[in-house]
Amino acid sequence: MANKLHELLAVEQDRKQKGNHAIGEAKNTFTKKQPYFDGMVKRYISLEEDAEMIPDETKGIVTTVKTKLEETLATVIKGIDAHLSKEETNASEKARAELIVDGVNFGIFSATSLLALEGHLNKIKDLYTNIPTLDTAKKFEFDEQEGIYKTAPEVKFRSVKRPKVIVKYEATEKHPAQTELLYLDHQVGKYETVYSSGRLTLSQRKELTQRITSLIEGVKIARSKANNAEVTNIKVGQRLFDFINKGL
Repeated sequence: MANKLHELLAVEQDRKQKGNHAIGEAKNTFTKKQPYFDGMVKRYISLEEDAEMIPDETKGIVTTVKTKLEETLATVIKGIDAHLSKEETNASEKARAELIVDGVNFGIFSATSLLALEGHLNKIKDLYTNIPTLDTAKKFEFDEQEGIYKTAPEVKFRSVKRPKVIVKYEATEKHPAQTELLYLDHQVGKYETVYSSGRLTLSQRKELTQRITSLIEGVKIARSKANNAEVTNIKVGQRLFDFINKGL
């Protein structure tokens, strides 16, 4: 972070713009590229010796919600810090209040910083409400080692039709046997499919967005307290125009 205000002003807008762009790009991924978060491995297991070999089908996860958020917020944080650093540098010492949310003290901020922070948090909340969540039709369990969700193998059997002669009537001295050729299904193998996902659960997304909502509410309360400061009355307007209009 810059040490002088002029140094900060030189980078602040760029960092804010990059942060906003990062949020927009992440939201686009969450809403329009959800297959990026899904993977699967489909294996074929033969139930017969010397049977047909069928190759595995695989689809890898491109990214996870956690990874995408970490990449995005690394840029967003720089923008927020730059913006609030400018506001705090320019702020008076009067219109200030503590920001405390759920017992966590984030520090003392000026009313203008709190207003700026509220704007950033609203954009972040919009991003988090679009986090893709797990398919509730499947039972996922979190894999601690890989850091993703996985299902137990889903089994589907593979059948093929094979001819079989059915004797309808046995042969007699007067009549030959009556037979019929049928094609019957035979189980020859099974597919085991394991689905994986880098999404979050519905409850995780709800908890995250509730925390952001609490932060926004806390910022509003702190801003209201900061704005209760006594006004420093400045009366320079008349003198300014006396100077401007001298001689009229």
